[in-house]
Amino acid sequence: MAAAKRRLCYAKGLIAAGDQVKVHICHKCFNKNENDGFPAKGIYENIYYTYINGKYKRNNKILRGLDWIILDYIHSFFYSLREIKQGEAIYVYMYPNFIQILLLIAAHIKKVKIVKETCEHPMALGNSNSKWHKICKWFEFKFIMPWYDGFIPISRSLNNFVNKYKKETAQSIIVPILVDEENINIDFKNLSSPYNVPYILHTGTMLEQKDSISKIIKIFAKYKKRYKSNLKLVFTGPQANEKCQYIPLMKRLEVRDDIELLGLVSVEKIAILQHFASMSIIYKSDNLQTRNCFPTKLGEMLINGIPIITTSIGDTNLYLKDGVNAIIINPNDDEKFIEAIHSLLINEVMSHKLGSEGKLVAQKYFNPIYQGKRLSKFFHQLY
Repeated sequence: MAAAKRRLCYAKGLIAAGDQVKVHICHKCFNKNENDGFPAKGIYENIYYTYINGKYKRNNKILRGLDWIILDYIHSFFYSLREIKQGEAIYVYMYPNFIQILLLIAAHIKKVKIVKETCEHPMALGNSNSKWHKICKWFEFKFIMPWYDGFIPISRSLNNFVNKYKKETAQSIIVPILVDEENINIDFKNLSSPYNVPYILHTGTMLEQKDSISKIIKIFAKYKKRYKSNLKLVFTGPQANEKCQYIPLMKRLEVRDDIELLGLVSVEKIAILQHFASMSIIYKSDNLQTRNCFPTKLGEMLINGIPIITTSIGDTNLYLKDGVNAIIINPNDDEKFIEAIHSLLINEVMSHKLGSEGKLVAQKYFNPIYQGKRLSKFFHQLY
């Protein structure tokens, strides 16, 4: 998923810049019957990693819950006290206040610098309408954020946000989406498309606030009705299964048979789907979360040369230009989305040009090696 891929890109970029990186996973991530083929401690793509509390969740639901909200964090705190060395820096990609406080205490005791990832606006996460959520976030902004030595926001809006709450001496560096041109040994020349018709590809989460999936489905249905096309819409990701909340909408709009829900698929399968995809729609409606975030799936589609139709929300417009390396449309303009889909399908020259130009943008600005040099300098300047 996007969060893990971002951290992997950080690690690769920092190592390429000459730094040492260790990745410590605080939570147990797997059920007893699951296995990703990797040990609980080892080296992945030259990056040392360890599951501090082991990989496998306990069977007892009460103990599993205690691990998730308390015990994993306490064990991680004492692990940090044992393992952190002077001159190192702690990078935190965790949201709960409890673990943030524990790691800030550990950094203070060990006299090392600590930096917080900020790739989402905290108020947009969780139940943002609940009073308890608002109290927790108020506490985080006022009493936790000022203790960090640095922040890594993903967008200009988030940089403005951290500047509002960070202490005066704390530093920040904007690092946009990162995508790695993974070296997958696949001979595409000897492969054919997974589908014998053109298809729109959407990968990752299917969350309405963040991904506007219902709007994509409605646009797709309108296009199918108008042009009687054999076009397919393909989803991958954790919500793309038989329990998908959008299946009733698909049936109501009579496009269920034209939509594939593939679930979580392998890296190789994703690469094949991306290679043969006709286009991707990255639809960001205008809300707090989308104005501040920067979708990783956008970078992944760009780096694979897939023509992109997206909206004008967020930092996308800093890197992409309508008609040059993407098609950029204001939210809620369904007619322009429908015509953009049609244009990409009937105009191969334009489609190829947008895909090629978009790939150049990703290679230049979303490159882990380029951004890794900036990150390395940032971390060293904290001291």
